[in-house]
Amino acid sequence: MTVNEDIKSLEPRIVELMTSSMAQDRIPGLSVGIVRGDALAAHHSLGTQKIGVDLLPTTRTISRVASITKTFTATAILQLRDLGQLELDDPLLVHMPDFTVASALQGTLEGVTLRRMMTHYSGLSTEHPLTDWNTPSFPTTEELLSGLSAIEVVIPQDSQWKYSNLAVGLLGHVIEQVSGLPYEQYVYEEITGPLGLRNTRYELDSDQAKLKSTGYSHPVPGSSDRREAPYAPLRGISSAGQLHSNIEDLSRWMSFQFTAGRNTHPSKVLSASTLAEMHRPVYMSSDWKTGQAIGWRLSRRGDLVLHNHGGGIQGYASNMVFSVQAQTGVIVLANIWPAPGPYVLAEDIAEIVIKELGPVAERAESELIDLTEAEAAGYVGRYWAEPGVFVDVVYSDSELRLDDPREGDYTLHGPAALKKDPTAKVGSEFKVMGGRGAGELAKFSLGESGKPESFRLGGFLYRIVD
Repeated sequence: MTVNEDIKSLEPRIVELMTSSMAQDRIPGLSVGIVRGDALAAHHSLGTQKIGVDLLPTTRTISRVASITKTFTATAILQLRDLGQLELDDPLLVHMPDFTVASALQGTLEGVTLRRMMTHYSGLSTEHPLTDWNTPSFPTTEELLSGLSAIEVVIPQDSQWKYSNLAVGLLGHVIEQVSGLPYEQYVYEEITGPLGLRNTRYELDSDQAKLKSTGYSHPVPGSSDRREAPYAPLRGISSAGQLHSNIEDLSRWMSFQFTAGRNTHPSKVLSASTLAEMHRPVYMSSDWKTGQAIGWRLSRRGDLVLHNHGGGIQGYASNMVFSVQAQTGVIVLANIWPAPGPYVLAEDIAEIVIKELGPVAERAESELIDLTEAEAAGYVGRYWAEPGVFVDVVYSDSELRLDDPREGDYTLHGPAALKKDPTAKVGSEFKVMGGRGAGELAKFSLGESGKPESFRLGGFLYRIVD
């Protein structure tokens, strides 16, 4: 086990939870990665990669991650939207005209949009009619596209969440139509390649196959022996669940998700605004305890909101749970399916780590500069704007700030920090960091004495009164 020092004290509780989950689901091998910011902060593993062999899972041990694939497919759709090649509210019919042969038992075919397909509100049936989980067997691309007439829209689109492998499987074909590339090649070139996810693959090469754990199915009734699970390629719906990956790669995928909540964001794969859009709830349950974002699910534990996506396929169960705000998350990989334990386990561990250790502070990479106390002194004071809004400009914790409101104040723009931009032409204009005015400039006007008399921010003119 590799453990960061700040997580060391939590190790007994984490291992106890893992041990309980293994016993409950008869998991041969269990692997847990804890991600904090840009780092895999801890890895715990129990059991074995193959029954009868003493071989602990490692961070490089490859599993099938099944429906976690859907988060990559959704990312590809958002990339193509940002390139202007599609819109999220496009009906599927725009990109697959042959979909007109499907049957709308309730609702309409036009209501099956890309956004609804990524959020499981499309009304499409859970599986393609040719899917057989007993064999297991899945339709080829040719069978999928030639069998569109057998597809049914079974519920009114506005009524309820309905998980659909078929919907996300069809999105892979939309990506091919729009990009001109095979779906798998598109993901390799535009997502996994730029992020360095070398072992996140739809099919494994010979070296990667050596890193793969053996997957198991539960005993048949009347037996106690776990069985090696059959390999089930998803073929025509690979965009819904065909990926293999490991703790090492998934930790990078999770750290990429965290960049949506940072002031500095790499330009790879998705912009910060699009990544934040991907995480934003599109649908919420009536009790606000669960929600659906684009490609990700959300759940609430008290004040803690977690994004998540799990996966299950013959031989393997997986889950990813994270908080963008806390820059913390947990990955769980198990080599048996069905196994409900990993879904709860990931949330339990994430909650413990976040509550005990708190959020991860962002590394300071900005070119913005804090004023010295001497530089800030002239700007400090109490300011007022029509029709009766106050804000105090203070120097606190080594930075110039718009302070928290005093009792009885009505304030719009505090609390927030004010930073110098070395590229700015005007020395009395400062970048606002946080709050309502985040990213805007607080523009101070200086009097004849060189002292600030007012500043303008977000349409309000604040005049110094004290």
